Amino acid sequence: MLQLYFKSFTNFYFFILLAMIFPASYIIGHTILRQAFNSNHYNSATLITPPVAVCTLTDATVSQCASSAVLNVDPGYSNYTWNNGSTSTSITVTSSGTYWWETVKLDQNAVVNGDFENSTDHYTGFTSSYTKNTSSLVSEATYAVIQNPNSEHPQFGAIKDHTKGDGTGYMMVVNGASVANVTVWTESIAVQANTTYVFSIWGTSVNSASPGKLDFSINSVQLGNIQLTSTVGQWSNFTVRWNSGSNTSATIGIVNQNTASSGNDFALDDIVFAPVCRKNITVNLYPNPAKPIITNLITH
Repeated sequence: MLQLYFKSFTNFYFFILLAMIFPASYIIGHTILRQAFNSNHYNSATLITPPVAVCTLTDATVSQCASSAVLNVDPGYSNYTWNNGSTSTSITVTSSGTYWWETVKLDQNAVVNGDFENSTDHYTGFTSSYTKNTSSLVSEATYAVIQNPNSEHPQFGAIKDHTKGDGTGYMMVVNGASVANVTVWTESIAVQANTTYVFSIWGTSVNSASPGKLDFSINSVQLGNIQLTSTVGQWSNFTVRWNSGSNTSATIGIVNQNTASSGNDFALDDIVFAPVCRKNITVNLYPNPAKPIITNLITH
């Protein structure tokens, strides 16, 4: 009888212990599997940089009893342009109407590692259909992010990057492919709909022979091109505006349309994709009426 009681007692607590262990094991196992799935899914996904913040400029209205008004740029902005093309901090207007100034938010550059200065990984942020080679750029269709082009090809000039210009900065150096439409550099960026952005890039030849011709596109739509000069180390700029419309992502692509096997070597640096912010100022001028001229005075 005692043995039966003891057996029933132990079986009771055994099932209680089992009931406690099973849910805990399930929860832990489920959590581990979920974390593993999320980690694998994240690593295998195509990453798109988060959208940059849109502008925070607030439109304004100026009303005054005067024949002119002085309009000023908001403090804290270093690059700006007025509607008349002026780049001064203020303009004077003499008639009512709507005026504006705008700025490119360079501090909100959405390109990851656009200056190739990421200290952890100089190759982060972008992809290329060219072959990465960190020891030699003698072969065509190869590239490297380095400080001195001459360090990987004896016929490349020992030029400085565009960002720092002191020999310590990095740039993307490319030995052009002999096949057209091979992607040199590409990056996908999340954008705000109905927003204007500026795309800008600097390029230079690193070999004077047969300079590269670079084509630029967003979402496979051509933006324009730039023909590099034969002057090694002479950085040339390409800048264009792009409105996102209904798009919520922008895939920027750069290809070299020069297919010469001799020469056709270049470097890229300071790639920017940033929003344009505009402030509208509505001006209402109420000039003082002219003093009346009294004539035909009657004297007594």
